Amino acid sequence: MVLLQEAPSREVGAQRLRDTMFPLLWLNGFSFLLISTAERFTFVWLVIETLDGPSWASGAVLFCLGFPVFLLVLPAGAMADRYDRRRLLMTTQLAGAAITLLSAVLVWTNLMTFQLALLPAVLLGAAMAFGMPIRSALVPSVVPSSLLMRAIVTNTVGMNVAMIVGPVIGGLAIRRWGVGAAFALEAALFMTGFVTLVRLRLPDRPAESATGSMSARELVASIRAGLTFVWRQPVLRALFGLLMVGGFFMMGSSSLLLPQIAHGEFGKDAALSSRLFAFMGLGMMLSSLFLMAKKDISRKGLVFMLAMVSGTICQVAQGWAPNYVVLAVLLVWWGLSGGWYLNLNQTLIQSATPADKMGRVMSLSVLANVGFAPLGSLAAGTLAGTSLGPQHTHGLFGLVALVIVLGTLMLSRSLRNQP
Repeated sequence: MVLLQEAPSREVGAQRLRDTMFPLLWLNGFSFLLISTAERFTFVWLVIETLDGPSWASGAVLFCLGFPVFLLVLPAGAMADRYDRRRLLMTTQLAGAAITLLSAVLVWTNLMTFQLALLPAVLLGAAMAFGMPIRSALVPSVVPSSLLMRAIVTNTVGMNVAMIVGPVIGGLAIRRWGVGAAFALEAALFMTGFVTLVRLRLPDRPAESATGSMSARELVASIRAGLTFVWRQPVLRALFGLLMVGGFFMMGSSSLLLPQIAHGEFGKDAALSSRLFAFMGLGMMLSSLFLMAKKDISRKGLVFMLAMVSGTICQVAQGWAPNYVVLAVLLVWWGLSGGWYLNLNQTLIQSATPADKMGRVMSLSVLANVGFAPLGSLAAGTLAGTSLGPQHTHGLFGLVALVIVLGTLMLSRSLRNQP
């Protein structure tokens, strides 16, 4: 819990993070992030080794895992602005535990097939699609505005640790006990997150937003209002466009192709392949700790875009890394850029969004960051199955993203000048 310790604020009457409900929310989010970083690797390895499937098959499973986010995250955000968020989170935790335990049983009994793997991937993706925007939307409601950036950075540090620990634990579990054990571990983590929600208490909300049913027409109108709000804000419009680029070309490619590169190009097993994500998480943690030590930074929009430029250049270099060691070093660099990218995009979004629209706007953030990843994975898996191969496909995706980011950097003055 050392990450949650907070020096007293200079503002009179201001709270510290540890004096709020944030530590419980952080613990729940941390367990969730451990699962999300481990599950993609577990599903990819299930197809690569246990089912001996081709590149396109791994891409198809990741597509099924992530596509529910694309479909469900906007309704989830609208519901988060209307219904009991704690109860919604508890439901998703229990559903996730049941699905991952079922996956473990299917593997242990040798009943798992490629076609059958698509079903738990879709169901698990649906459960996680509802949970992601709710967690993000809760942060501004449990901390004062003066501590918002510190809370976001603390969350990102937790995510960095999860990126280091999650894949490594999953990879070690696969090496020692098999893929079924990795799924069982994820089920246990879901239940750990459920326990933290039992003690979580949230501030009261206006009666009209906390009670009552929502018709299909009201749901569509609520989603449309959130989309309209983002579209009418030039800063958010450009920011979300870049997040879609990052989700499709960077996250979608890396989650699928990095294990394939390590296994197919450099002959590494599950444990060593999973460590690539740990190296990336290490870089993200270092830059996040640097940001945590700073009270604020100026021109956040410009710094955010420069971080994306750095990250996309690094991805291009990964596409031509000659060996595992060079690739690992490049992933530390990627993580250093990613720490700035993640912290600043969340700070920019949450600072520009009113509380009554936070669930819907954060659902758009999840859609851009995560929802476009399965589409990217599907495209990357298809292209990697050609003569281009996984590694050069990953580099090509980085090159396309670099061109788009540089264009936005030159054209979007509003985001570039955002304080």
